[in-house]
Amino acid sequence: MKILITLFAVFGAYSSSFSQVSLSKWQSQPIVIDGIASDWYTNPRFFNAESNVHYEFRNDAQNLYLILKTTDRATQFQFLRAGFNVRFKVKSKPPMKCSITFPAHKADPMQHQSNNIGASEDKLVEKSALKLQTLLKDTAIVEGFQLSNGIICSDNKVDSVFCFAKNKNNIEQVLYELKIPLREFYGRDFLFENINTIPIQIQVVINDLSQGEINNMKNSRARGMSHGMRGEMGGGMGGGNRELSKGMGGEMGGDREMGERPPMPESGFSMSRKSFNIDFNLSSGK
Repeated sequence: MKILITLFAVFGAYSSSFSQVSLSKWQSQPIVIDGIASDWYTNPRFFNAESNVHYEFRNDAQNLYLILKTTDRATQFQFLRAGFNVRFKVKSKPPMKCSITFPAHKADPMQHQSNNIGASEDKLVEKSALKLQTLLKDTAIVEGFQLSNGIICSDNKVDSVFCFAKNKNNIEQVLYELKIPLREFYGRDFLFENINTIPIQIQVVINDLSQGEINNMKNSRARGMSHGMRGEMGGGMGGGNRELSKGMGGEMGGDREMGERPPMPESGFSMSRKSFNIDFNLSSGK
């Protein structure tokens, strides 16, 4: 009897472990990485309740595709203002670990610096223009991959390399699309039939946003609104509304940054570190 109980326990544990490995969906046509989810046709299959993130992964014979989406205000702020990390573990022998880090969005301070550069500093601009341009764009840092490491930009359109995009001009959600070439995991000469049964683990880690950072953002927003109201008082009724709009637009970012600055979450929202992971196998299209 004890032997039977032990066997059932072992079988149950094995079945539970096996059931946790998901299967990627086969993608018959390449997904256009543009920050628009229309290529996915349906909402992401998976949802993590702790982080309020919807996500899904698909693959073809050359690429792995990943989408992350949240409509939760606190999580939106963490994505954009604290940054996040997508970690991969290929369970080969030996295992391979690599990651893509999305830093906190720091475009505004850098923009102010670039606007203050005078003509006398042309040489400085010439030397640092590429670095400045890179920092002003949406960037990510790739580490541990077979062929690529370092900073990548969201405007990359080359089919054979990393590609990612964030949605724009939408305060209702934050959405990221990623494309990772399979050769970054398995090398240039991989054969798909040899690698599609190797499990992959994806872990998404969303950084925490400190109370100090939250207070700074609230204070900055309040100052912007106050500045807009002063413009209205000083400019008269005719031009005042335009000044108020400019004051609030300058702080909120206008059309350019509506997708980057969701409305401030109300008190009580958790902005602590959040993470989730999932194990899956690539689909062979059968």
